Order: sequence, then C-alpha cells, then structure tokens
Amino acid sequence: MIYDAIVIGGGPSGLMAANILEQNKINYLLLEKNDKVGKKLLLTGGKRCNITNALSKEDFIQSLTFKHKRFLYPAIKDFGSPEIIEFFKSNGLNLVLEENFKYFPETMKSSSVFEVLTKNLNMSRLKFHHSVKDIFKSEGGFILKTSNEDFLTKRVIVATGSNAYPSTGSSGDGLVFASKLGLEYKAFTPAETYLYASYVKEALSDLQGVSIIHTTVKIRGTKISSHGGLLFTHFGLTGPAILQISEFVYDELLEGDVTLVFNITDHNDDEVIRQMNSIENQKVQILKVLESLTTKRLAKKVLDMANVSNKNMNEISKKDIAKILELLISFPVKIDAVETKEKAFVNAGGVLTKELDPNTMESRKIKGLYFIGETVDLHGPIGGYNVTIGLSIGRKCALSIVEENKKEKNQ
Repeated sequence: MIYDAIVIGGGPSGLMAANILEQNKINYLLLEKNDKVGKKLLLTGGKRCNITNALSKEDFIQSLTFKHKRFLYPAIKDFGSPEIIEFFKSNGLNLVLEENFKYFPETMKSSSVFEVLTKNLNMSRLKFHHSVKDIFKSEGGFILKTSNEDFLTKRVIVATGSNAYPSTGSSGDGLVFASKLGLEYKAFTPAETYLYASYVKEALSDLQGVSIIHTTVKIRGTKISSHGGLLFTHFGLTGPAILQISEFVYDELLEGDVTLVFNITDHNDDEVIRQMNSIENQKVQILKVLESLTTKRLAKKVLDMANVSNKNMNEISKKDIAKILELLISFPVKIDAVETKEKAFVNAGGVLTKELDPNTMESRKIKGLYFIGETVDLHGPIGGYNVTIGLSIGRKCALSIVEENKKEKNQ
C-alpha cells in the first residue's frame, strides 16, 4: 500500500498534523518508536503543560530571539493563541490563565492535553515500536525503513523532535534524515537549562535557596540579556531568567570565559541608587538599608564581599558605597558550564528554515518531504512558546498536504 502521508513522531506537532489528516480522511500513518505517543508532552511544564500564552500573534513572534522569526508568521497568523484556546475548548478542555500570561489546561494535568490530541485519532493508524531507520526517495514518493517493516508513502512528515529528554525516546533522528537527504541543519545545543557555577557552590554556598523574584541578567561584555526570576542552587543558577539566557551562555562559553551580572534587588537600578543616596537613610545602619532592598542573606553577603562593616551610611566612604552599589545592581557570577543538551528542557538547532517553505513546511529541495516541531530550528523561551510553535506548524503542514491531495484527485 502507498500512503498519502506518514508522520514520524508522536509529539505535539506530529499529533496535531495527524489530527488534521484524520479529520480530512487522508490515508496516513503515524510511526512512533515508543510504546505510546506524547511521552515528552506529558512532562511539559512540570506535568501541567503550559500550552500557550496571552501574547498577541505579532507580539508572540517579536518576542522570539532568533533572527528568522518571521518564518513563523504564516503558521501563527492562522493558528495562534486564540485559535489554540478555541481548539482545546471545542474538544472539551478549557484553558486557564496563570500569572496573566501562561495558559494551562483547567485540570492542571498534561495528560488532559494528550487526551485531546489523541481522542479523535483512529488508533489503527498509529504504529508503536516502529523506529524509522532510514528514508529513501523513490519514484512517486518515499520508502521508510523501520525496525519492523518498510512503508511506501507519497509524503513524509518528520516530527521526531530534538534530543532533549532522551529518556522519552527523543534522539534527534530528524537531523540524521535531513543530512542524508541533503538538507542543511544546525546541530542541537542546549537552549533552556541550568547553569553550573563553582563560584556559587564554594564562595556563595550560604546563598543556596535564595531567590530574586524579578531581575535582568546580562552576559558581561555583550548586549545579551534576559528577564525574570533567578534562584541560587547547590550547583549554580536556575530560574526563568537563567533558562532564557542559557543558550547564549553556551555559545559564549565556546569563545571564552562567561560572567553573568544581575540586579539582586527587586527594584530597578535607579531606585537602588536613590535609596542608597537618600538623606533619610544617612543615619541608618547600612545592613538595615540593604535588607530593605534585598534578602537578609544577600544583604549580608554584599557587605562581606565589599569588605564593609555594619555602620551608619554617613560613616561609609564614597568608594565603599560605590562598591556596594555595584554589587547590588551588577552582582557577578562566573559560569563554568551549561547543563547538557540531553537534560535541557528545549534544544536549539534543527533543520534550517531556509530549507523549508513557511506556508507548507515542505522541503524546497525535495517535494513531499516535510519537517515540523523541534526538528526545525525554531524555538522560544519558557512560557508556552514551544508547544504553540509545534501545534501551529504541525497544523500548517498537514493542511497543505490536504490541499495537495485534493489537487491530485481532481487531476
């Protein structure tokens, strides 16, 4: 039998593509190497699954950090946050807004998202324990060699994901296929992950567990920055701001040493400077002033690092005040390493977007070959970006196949 399309991989993007193919009665299969689909999806967002966010479609795209962000415009324009919310609602799952930004399933269980993405599928079209070993171009389509049998198909959708969370079966097979078929790609690297810092482990061990609710983290000597929460840990640093900047830290570490600097207060730089220079604080002990700006442990650490004793502000030299200010608004931490790509929440890299048509996700070089999901060099920060991207491009791809199939039948 020759199938109209075969989807390789049962993550969010592959499952959305399968839903569209099923809905339009396309003769398709979904091949999954695991014993079930959606393994990584079930771990997403602490097993709650942050599906999307509250940004407008334009703001969603503009907030992405990679240069080729406009590639996503056709997919997000047709199927952004409003449409995703409606899709799940129409399938019996309401999404709820958290922190005025993140949308989660009302059940707060990623399994509910999985159920919506699988309930309308004909399970006989899903082949488990079918690991695709190779893809060959043939006359009229493709031959897919799996661990069990070979399949013939007119079109193949590669949705194998990155190699983040290999315990879920993700091994980055899509880039192996892309390479063999002559498509350019960027190797996978860690994108959202923890940072290791021996300086924190040794010199700042008393700060382990201390968090900063909101700060700006910068890579010293560059214009690279991120915003959000930060947490000192037993191994280094984590938190939303750290996860967002980690992929850039990885790149900078390839070139040399990396030091992060960040404001350790919950106030902007100007407010910190104003408080430190205010007349009403001049007869107040420095530790008390610092504790009004940051946590007690950080306040004490700043005094220790500046080598300043706890006395009234007006008794401290301008030079020492300047040192304290510098620590408050540009606290330095030298980074040793980034967590491995295998343990990252998301990986950067994938098939280059210049190889694909943004309106179809089809290869510009090989007709009938499609790449979607994390297999493509498209990713966003934490906050529902990556599931949104996966769902939107999976849908876009499948709809283009539906149209191609209609044209074939009308010929």
